[in-house]
Formats: sequence, C-alpha cells, structure tokens
Amino acid sequence: MIKAVLFDFAGTLFGRPTYRWLSPQHLTVLRAPAPYVARMNTAERAVWEARDLTPLANRSAYWTLFRLAGLSMPDDLFQRLHNPAFWLPYPDTPAALEVVRPLKVGVLSNISWDIRPVFSRESLSVDAFALSFEIGVSKPSARAFEAACVRLDVEPSECLYVGDDPVADGAAVAAGLRFQQISTAPVGRREPVLLEALARHGIN
Repeated sequence: MIKAVLFDFAGTLFGRPTYRWLSPQHLTVLRAPAPYVARMNTAERAVWEARDLTPLANRSAYWTLFRLAGLSMPDDLFQRLHNPAFWLPYPDTPAALEVVRPLKVGVLSNISWDIRPVFSRESLSVDAFALSFEIGVSKPSARAFEAACVRLDVEPSECLYVGDDPVADGAAVAAGLRFQQISTAPVGRREPVLLEALARHGIN
C-alpha cells in the first residue's frame, strides 16, 4: 500500500519557463554534459560527482564543465541557475500535490541550495524535504531514497517516487520504492503529466 509520494524537484514539480538568458552553447552543454564530463580528469570528475553536495562543489563543477566546452561561466549565469525567482511550478503541480493528500508528500532532489522558499512562495505544502546538500548523498544512491523515506516515516515499499530522469530517479526501484517516470519540458511547454502519473498508481 502506498502511504507516501516523493517527487523530484527540477523538471518534475518546478522548471524554468525560458532559457533566453542562456546562450545556445551554454544550454546545449547543460542539456548534454556527458562529452565534457568524459574529458574531466580524476579530480575534476570527483567534484562533478559531488556537485550537488555543497554550493562550492557545484560552482567548481560547472565552471569546469563550461571551461571544457570552451565557454565561460559568469557569476550572473551561475546565480540565475540557483535563483528561486527563475524557478516556477508547472501548471499541474498544485493539483498533483493536492490530490496526493491525505498521503504524505515529500521532495527528494539533487540540489545544492535550499528550495523551501520556492514552495513557500507558491503556498505549496510538503511534509518533508530531502535535499542532497543536506543529507550528504545524491541520487542515484539508494541511501538518498532511504533518507527521504526516513524523513517521511515510511518504508521504501510504501513510497512512490515521481521524476523525469530514468537514471537518477529510476534508481528508486533498486532502493525498494515504486517509480513513475514522466516527460519534461520548460514550464509552459510541458503537457500536464503529473495527475496521469499518479492515477497509474491509484492516486486520484
């Protein structure tokens, strides 16, 4: 029996409506970093793997990523990537969080900054947050999902995870959770996929 639903943050509950403040080159690298990550040395790769555990690691990791792509990372660009004002809920997010009730609701995110103010700004209620920079581990590690379940006081088998990344979010299955993948796109361009995803697990 499902007693709780965990959601991913970026690309699932919240997104950005536009990337016009990013150059096409920067956007391409952010969407497909693998070729540049493959060129990182051992130390750089270690920082990249830990990029969501501290703000310093995050800045260093993306500076290296853009450098290897022949691009700069101005402070303004980095700040916008982490500025709550540039993150908006998808139109179906409020309804999805509401329909889950009275089950418990949590957010598990690989992120290096506190997203709680974003939810407060939108008056969206969540029972527990498990943010990688606070719990000290990131997806796809099973420990990240386990930590989130502990914060919701449920067993992994009692929890559904909803996210857009088949690798990082899909690792929920190995941790003992149910998993529902959704499609994603910028805010205003994504179909209302959340309610359908929940309904597939009897939550409606």
